[in-house]
Amino acid sequence: MATYHRCVLFLMFIVVASGFHAAAQSPLTPAEETTGGQESVGPIFEQPTYRVKVTRGLPYAQGMIYHPTDPQRCFPRNLTLDIYEPDEATVQNRPVVLLVHSGGFWTGDSLMKSMVRAGNYFAERGWVCFSINYRLHGDRAIAPEGWLKNRPTYAATRDAKAAVRWIRANADSYRVAGNAMVVYGGSAGGYIGVALAASDEEDFRDELLSNDAENQLLQATHLDQSSRVQAVVSHWGSGLLLDLLKEYDGRNRFDSDDAPLLIFHGTQDKIVPYHHAEYLLKNYRSKIEHIRLEGLGHSAWNAKVNGDSLLDAAYAFMQESLDLSAQ
Repeated sequence: MATYHRCVLFLMFIVVASGFHAAAQSPLTPAEETTGGQESVGPIFEQPTYRVKVTRGLPYAQGMIYHPTDPQRCFPRNLTLDIYEPDEATVQNRPVVLLVHSGGFWTGDSLMKSMVRAGNYFAERGWVCFSINYRLHGDRAIAPEGWLKNRPTYAATRDAKAAVRWIRANADSYRVAGNAMVVYGGSAGGYIGVALAASDEEDFRDELLSNDAENQLLQATHLDQSSRVQAVVSHWGSGLLLDLLKEYDGRNRFDSDDAPLLIFHGTQDKIVPYHHAEYLLKNYRSKIEHIRLEGLGHSAWNAKVNGDSLLDAAYAFMQESLDLSAQ
């Protein structure tokens, strides 16, 4: 118990020293609505228009890392993101892309080729992209009691939601529109994207309130902001995390208020089988579009859709979902 108290005291020091300390606020207080009442979104373009400014390694939150055999031994670690933005200094309210990397919740980071390529593609056309790192299996993050399997998925999605809130809290600094956010992810990133599309505000947020160390970090993640997103592009992802939520508390998350969802999936995917796409097509209750990659397997990033790249196909969906017209 003494070790645990030392961990909590150390945690409190790190949070304050790292600049993440926030005024006391209850995570049960409804987040501010961010889906309306904002100026029109800045211009976007069909073709590459801007040079891209890249900033790497900015901290957006902290996540608790645990000892492999003693969960009372823990320490907070900075979670970071990379920013890809048009290299200009005047346009306001640019739309946002949250990039979530793949790796099966075991590996991967924000510098994966698929994320770097997407970050540059969208930023060249007027979007601001935030490519996040999140906790993986080796970080041994905890999940709430009753989270029956795939434990690393809980912390990863918790981190992604914290990143969404951080972006909204810093919208003025990066001149982005907090009500125009698309999640773009592949494989594990697609799993997380689908979870962000359909889960509720409190999901992946309030389940560990009774854990003092975890709650201390949570309080510093801009709980006055919403973690809702306006559209999701999932490459060979799954609705598994929403199933895990249902196993945890018995409540189905699919409803008509969920974000528009585009799924790409190969019919010969051996890692995330195609039936995961079929499950979403059957159960999703909001707008859903599907691009079937006939005969292709997992991570088919170089696939073509009517001669266009997957990025081009996703871009059309993103514009439509956010009601944006490219110039």
